[in-house]
Amino acid sequence: MSLASISVKRYVFAAMLNLAIVMFGIVAYQDIGVERVPNIDFAKIQITTRLLGANPENVDVSVTNVLEGAVASIPAIDELVSTSSPGQSIITPSFDLGKDIDVAFNEVQAKVSEVLRLLPDQAEPPIITKTETSAFPVFWLTIIGNRTLQQLNQIARGVKKKLETVDGVGSIIIGGLRPRTIRVNLDLDQLTAFGITVQDIITAFRNEHIQLPGGYLVDAEHEELLKLDLEYHHPEDLEGLILGYRDGSTIYLRDVADVEDGLSDNRTFGRFNTEPGIGLGIVKIAGRNTVEISREIKRRLNEDVIPQLPPGIQLFISNDDSEYILQLIASMEEHLFAGAIFAALVVWFFLRSIRATLIVSAAIPVSLLGAVLVMYFLDYTLNVVTMLALLILIGVVVDDAIVVLENIQRRLEAGEKNRVNAATEGTNQVLLAIVASTLTLAAIFTVVLFMDGIPGKLFRAFGVVVACGVLVSLFVSITLTPMLCSRYIKVEHHGGSIYTGITRTLKGLDHQYRLIIAWTLGHRLKVLLAALLIVLLTPVFFFGLGGEFFPPEDEGSFQVVVKTPLGSSLAYGSNRMAEVEKILLSFDDISTAYATMGRGRSSQVTEGIIYASMVPPEQRRLKQYELIPLVREKLEKLPGVRAFPSAFTFTGTARGEALNFALTGPDLVGVARLSRELLDRLSTDPEMGSFDLDLNLDLPQTSLTVNRELAAEFGLSTLSIAEAANVLAGGLNVAKFSDEPGDGERYDIRLKAAGDFNLADMSKIYLRTPNRALARLDSVAKFEQNLGPAVISRLDRQYAAYFYSDPTISLSDAIKRLNSVATDVLPPGYSLQMLGRAKQLGNTSNSLGFAFLLSLVLVYMVLASQFNSYSQPLIIMVAQPLAIIGGIAALNLFDHTLNVFSMTGLVLLMGLVAKNSILLVDRTNQLRDEGMAIDAALLEACPMRLRPILMTSFTIIFAMMVPALGLGAGVELSAPMAVAVVGGMVTSTLLSLIVVPAVYSLVENLRVRRTGGIATSQST
Repeated sequence: MSLASISVKRYVFAAMLNLAIVMFGIVAYQDIGVERVPNIDFAKIQITTRLLGANPENVDVSVTNVLEGAVASIPAIDELVSTSSPGQSIITPSFDLGKDIDVAFNEVQAKVSEVLRLLPDQAEPPIITKTETSAFPVFWLTIIGNRTLQQLNQIARGVKKKLETVDGVGSIIIGGLRPRTIRVNLDLDQLTAFGITVQDIITAFRNEHIQLPGGYLVDAEHEELLKLDLEYHHPEDLEGLILGYRDGSTIYLRDVADVEDGLSDNRTFGRFNTEPGIGLGIVKIAGRNTVEISREIKRRLNEDVIPQLPPGIQLFISNDDSEYILQLIASMEEHLFAGAIFAALVVWFFLRSIRATLIVSAAIPVSLLGAVLVMYFLDYTLNVVTMLALLILIGVVVDDAIVVLENIQRRLEAGEKNRVNAATEGTNQVLLAIVASTLTLAAIFTVVLFMDGIPGKLFRAFGVVVACGVLVSLFVSITLTPMLCSRYIKVEHHGGSIYTGITRTLKGLDHQYRLIIAWTLGHRLKVLLAALLIVLLTPVFFFGLGGEFFPPEDEGSFQVVVKTPLGSSLAYGSNRMAEVEKILLSFDDISTAYATMGRGRSSQVTEGIIYASMVPPEQRRLKQYELIPLVREKLEKLPGVRAFPSAFTFTGTARGEALNFALTGPDLVGVARLSRELLDRLSTDPEMGSFDLDLNLDLPQTSLTVNRELAAEFGLSTLSIAEAANVLAGGLNVAKFSDEPGDGERYDIRLKAAGDFNLADMSKIYLRTPNRALARLDSVAKFEQNLGPAVISRLDRQYAAYFYSDPTISLSDAIKRLNSVATDVLPPGYSLQMLGRAKQLGNTSNSLGFAFLLSLVLVYMVLASQFNSYSQPLIIMVAQPLAIIGGIAALNLFDHTLNVFSMTGLVLLMGLVAKNSILLVDRTNQLRDEGMAIDAALLEACPMRLRPILMTSFTIIFAMMVPALGLGAGVELSAPMAVAVVGGMVTSTLLSLIVVPAVYSLVENLRVRRTGGIATSQST
């Protein structure tokens, strides 16, 4: 007994099964998370090693090179990135997305341990951390008010502590923060007068400002804690620190220095809409839900933070990623609702029955909620990808129900009186066709399980949701649909003018189609030749169709990287940054701009960033991707500064420009020379955009040179000389300070010469020799001014220079031009390596190309198994190239690109268009098995299947029409797929209704002649 028969006889059982799917699906929908895209966990490990006082060249050779060599052999490393900056090495191996981060951490730790003995003795132990946070903050706060910067800092740190405990928060970045620092400003003239050296002061702090564990005092009956806290806990008390004695008098710290309760060195600032402020950027833990985190942060702010802010302090939410996500999901929900309405109207138009429309439409909520239930158990989120899958399902899940209902209704209209028998037999009659079409579509999306990288992560959820949804729809069509038909369907005769007009139109369509089929069967070769010529036109539509990884979005926020000339001061950068802020805020569509200076891989004061937020979508005149080029055009005219606006990215890179690549090679000088030559060549092409070359080898530097022989004669160590010089220029942290009663924080005590750096002051710095004599610093050392690297970068163990640009042409065309120029410029041993979106474009093309070919093979295998034939699957698959030309043409016509969404739409077409051909071939086979000739069977079957084919096609087309027209938030992502599907369905439906019968007739007639007149459909 078939499932349809059981469902018709046990109708309550069938209803309860489907009702259970709906009920649990609704519960799952309430609890499922919401995100922008599927979670992509970038497995990254960071190795940080400090070598104080070393220049970038020394760090590169003695630290970075050693550690890189150790970790490079770890399997599954995708990229190995490193930077060597003054006193610090940072190495970041990025692993394939399938790599477990805990396993990667253990492997890195083991490899680093093997080479610790090879590091310099002065190097601090490497710190190895897992990077489990997303690339950018998902939430930005800004604090401004009528307080000193130190007070704002304290308020910001308090807010940070309260938000750090929010579940899902990985870290909180404080922009513009200058931590509290106890500054000991040395008077060099007084040092000379009192004969005090830098080492004397350092020794005094190490001996007199101490805190040691005291243990316990224990006797027979008592136990007491011994406290050995001998630190100074008030800044003014530090002034009484004894440095030494002279002529019987005590020399105190206050005699040679001013002690100031101040801030760290002025190497950064923060501004909110041009006003000084502190920014807090909340970075979430990878994989955690942005909307839930944002909701909890807002609750915490309203309940615990804002009510306790001091008077005059204001807190602004300058950016909240969850707002765009919620707008996007709300828009997609509207698309789902509109698609369901359109699908129902299409069904009503062809069946002209409210009852039939409701029966078919019942498949939509059951199938969609069944797919949502699967999403819940697989821990998927509602995001643009899974919502697109649900939107596709609206047009797909009614297909099987339409075919079943239309066949049942046709039997009733033919005179069958028993509705139960009509429902059972009508379902069984088309069972092979709907099973074949459903398995074909499901099989196509099993290929995503074999895709790797970011494309695989993105569309694994898409494939699973679609596959599960169509399988649920198959279940609905052979349980709920026949059950409802057996109880509620009936032949209706409407006499209204609307119904009469629709009936007359459909009958006329059937008649005209019968005539077309009759002509087609008489001119098969002409039809096939015309179809071949149309398919051969496909490359024409590919011309001018650009490629990119992700289409641009209207997120409502973007970043601007700001760079001033190397060697310029923070004050200069502040003035230039203010000009950039002024331009940004001159645009009506930009509401806020938070700017901070002193960032980048080398923490130079010549590099900063501005986070710009736009007004709500309903108030914008321009979309984000329309605004950024206008901003860039104005910023390029600013003198003395370079500013690069770009969208944010989720591909794991810090910059969001579309074209991101590195020039790599074995020699740093060669990389620098070739990079500038490549930049000069690329800059001649305005369509390639304005390039930012991130190669800092010309930083003005002052190097300390020690006369080691003379220093040895004095008994002076290089360390003592370097410390003295450091106090003169950069400053030296000699100890930690805490208040009593304290706030739980420890602050740096920093020694530094008062005033600005001056080479002449070297004569005022003295060093103490072992025999207590004094030696002037300039007698054993000197400063030399030169140029050197601010940071040395490596990529996959090769020296690297990074390029960033937003071309005005498509990314694929830009890469072609880049490779063409690089071929002329780069000698053997040097190469380009694509990064970010440019890299993912290549990965996507390869992955989806593989998926496309594998889907064709799977479709053939499924159809061959269902039809028990080697040739008939090829007949059915004739519709697929006819769909591709429509999809490509539509993308070209509506100015879309080949991207991860449009390419997925083209793969999706492989299964969608096969459904129509399956209906034609399956019914023709049934009639042939009943004894009809091939062409006679086609003349009977094709008009019979015309209406269900048109219904299934139009439901898909109209379900995708709203996003295809570009309506709603986030439509930039859904529109390319929708346009590809709509275009492909239109051409495939129109052409396959003619071409498939012609191919069937030609192939089957040839096969019959070859087999000696055996005309059954099962002969192969």
